[in-house]
Amino acid sequence: MRRSTRFILPFVFQLLSFPLWAQKLDTNKLTLDSVVINAYGSKTLMTTPTAVNKIGLAQLQRYANTNVLQAINATPGARMEERSPGSYRLNIRGSSVRSPYGVRNVKIYYDDIPFTAPGGNSMLNMLGFYNVGGAELIKGPGSSVYGIGTGGVVLFNAPVVNNSAMVDAGVGGGSFGTLNYNVKLQLPQHLLAYEEQSADGYRAHTEMRRRVASYQTQLPTFSKASLTLHAIYSDLNYQTPGALTLAEYQANPRQARPSVGANQGAILANARIQQEALLLGLVHRYAFHEKWRNTTSLYGFYNETENPAIQNYEFKKEPHWGGRTAFVYEPVSNISLHFGGELQKGDFSSRTYRNLQGNKGDQITNDQLDLLQWLAFAQVNWQVHKWLFTVGASTNHLRLDFLRNSETPNINASKKFSGEVQPRFAVLFNANENFSTYINVAKGFSPPASSEIFADNNSYNLALEAEKGWNIEPGFRWKLLSQRLFLDASYFHMLLSNAVVTRRDAAGANYYVNAGQTKQQGVEASLTYQLLQESQPLSVLLQGAYAWHQFKYDDFVQVNQDFSGNRLPGVAPHTYTLMADIKHKSGLLAFVTFNHTAKIALNDANTQYANAFQLISAKLGYQKRIKHLPVQLFAGVDNLLNQTYSLGNDINGFGGRYYNVAPGRSFYFGLKVGWVK
Repeated sequence: MRRSTRFILPFVFQLLSFPLWAQKLDTNKLTLDSVVINAYGSKTLMTTPTAVNKIGLAQLQRYANTNVLQAINATPGARMEERSPGSYRLNIRGSSVRSPYGVRNVKIYYDDIPFTAPGGNSMLNMLGFYNVGGAELIKGPGSSVYGIGTGGVVLFNAPVVNNSAMVDAGVGGGSFGTLNYNVKLQLPQHLLAYEEQSADGYRAHTEMRRRVASYQTQLPTFSKASLTLHAIYSDLNYQTPGALTLAEYQANPRQARPSVGANQGAILANARIQQEALLLGLVHRYAFHEKWRNTTSLYGFYNETENPAIQNYEFKKEPHWGGRTAFVYEPVSNISLHFGGELQKGDFSSRTYRNLQGNKGDQITNDQLDLLQWLAFAQVNWQVHKWLFTVGASTNHLRLDFLRNSETPNINASKKFSGEVQPRFAVLFNANENFSTYINVAKGFSPPASSEIFADNNSYNLALEAEKGWNIEPGFRWKLLSQRLFLDASYFHMLLSNAVVTRRDAAGANYYVNAGQTKQQGVEASLTYQLLQESQPLSVLLQGAYAWHQFKYDDFVQVNQDFSGNRLPGVAPHTYTLMADIKHKSGLLAFVTFNHTAKIALNDANTQYANAFQLISAKLGYQKRIKHLPVQLFAGVDNLLNQTYSLGNDINGFGGRYYNVAPGRSFYFGLKVGWVK
């Protein structure tokens, strides 16, 4: 495969560069549109002094309509993993080092609603594909406006609701028993949707079924305000096959974790996740007058999870509620002040039992966890001719109160992280409409998540400290060739102290320790070239993304093992993605994606690595509107080269249990029809 990669890449880049000298540019053709950005109260990508990537609806539709994983993985510096269908991890600049499952150390908002729970976890797998209308990925600490976190921030957009009336329905299927369908009814200012997805899975014991019902409406209000209601209900059930050793992986990568000694296997334990979740949110936007505006959101979230695992059988309830308010004041045209706050409260409960071959046994623990988290923030943007100066900070507070009723006497414990100030400074020079450069300096602060302090091996570690570090990041954005070529690149350097890393015991349960200091630096770049404009009968868009990450333990000694100088496990030192989008005015579409991921260290000692892999995906489609009837037909293939690889390794797995194989070559198809008034 290395030989084929060496052949493919020069060919692709020659193809990219050929039109630069062989084709005479037509300046009357459309140029690349300015990308509108909401992060930090910015307005356009060219005037945003931080590393941020926007994923629009067009990027999401390049792939199968089952999840947003591939669109996120085409973003430099971001990686979304799926250990088994329905089990996601989201990694921005190595943040999944401390996330054996779920999403931690990445702050997530959904249409300005805080989506990340006060305990630090984000239930990303409750969302269906059609709940997402786009996203902004802020890389590095989002301290001055978004508070806690060192990995980054994700701002998910909800689908657009407008005044038209329409209905559509879609059905799709594919390899390994994949089946999905969706229906949507839109009335003026109302959107009601339902989608269901199921799969037998590539590995043994990886069946999955997700059902999502959602309602979104723009409530009546006065002219200078808007009030949006969101309601999302999700019912998800998926099996978890467990990680394999290298010998098991090489013998049969599709098997589930077998029983070994006293530890039962995944099938015998009936290891699975069954969760129900409900999100209710209100978002109020109000412009007092031309100088003042405000966005305020209130939400309530309820979740129940049943999780028979190899090591125990757990029941969890995680209700939480909260809100956020953000003001913008612009006293003069070149100064804007952003300030506000965020409050979240959670009352979690957890009961664990022995797992007796998939049945609930004797009780082990009965825990209660109360969480209170709040932040206040302020940021000033000052425009002086071609310069933009930004100064901001947030103060963050988190309190956890823990009660274990299953012990005699009961165990009461508290942990508090309070008064932590996170400043951010940024300067941007906008030379002209085609070039801008910036430097962004921000302090990150990320307390351990509740599930890291109170681990799933029934232990708790109140000595676990928060991660802290400064991120320094210069970057630039450049439009060339009549704005048909766009380059966005940055370099970052971050020293992180008390980095939280994962450990696993013999049963596969996770616990966490602080890792001294880590040094994280890298380069991230994306390139977009509009080879043929959309105004022509045939349009061609070429894109590329590259990330170089050098993440190492700077100072990490544990017991008698010194890991200083070793790579951080779970982080690929090199990744790149090449994409081509081809559209014809007849309605024919073609999308091709090539992705390369370098080998990844699997443990702190760097004694085991996951092999590098290359993925090719392609999608062909046809879309047309015939009077009132829009029609969409598509088919595609993922992992065309049929690579054997792991998309979501178990880092530091006990006994070398690191590997979770991803699906081999797979095909999918879909049909969508509708009616528009």
